[in-house]
Amino acid sequence: MNYFPDEENARSFALRLVIHYVGDIHQPLHATTLVDSDYKNGDAGGNFEHLPSIDGAGNLHAVWDSTAYEYAGYPNLPLSSTDFSWYSTEEQTIAKAYPIDSSKLYDGDFQKWADLSFEISKASVYPGVVVGEALSAEYVAQANSILKTQIMYGGYRLNNLLQ
Repeated sequence: MNYFPDEENARSFALRLVIHYVGDIHQPLHATTLVDSDYKNGDAGGNFEHLPSIDGAGNLHAVWDSTAYEYAGYPNLPLSSTDFSWYSTEEQTIAKAYPIDSSKLYDGDFQKWADLSFEISKASVYPGVVVGEALSAEYVAQANSILKTQIMYGGYRLNNLLQ
């Protein structure tokens, strides 16, 4: 069975997967799972760590996926020209505030990218989290900063990979 009617659709699908996977590897909860007496088989990358929901982000994984609540929810599709303009402005704001160190791009070293995300998860994701309780403002601010830095590294690494 051929899922793609032509080569162009197959390439487009493959490109979307590469973009998705490069983004995922930079999200610390995609690189870890908490295993302890409560979660003998792991917490599914924070998915079982339930928190008070803010704009639909009701577990630790969703909080980190939403850049610490900043981008919670889903965009209205299809995107409008106003939406694209907003994304461009947002990218420029993040790029200015979170510059990257080009010596830490580790071009094409996917294991290194995953290892760095894992280290972030150990140091910054789980400490301070109490299941069922709201995250502190300090935790949210730190997570937001970490994630925006990860967004920048992910973007640069994706660009270099596609080059």
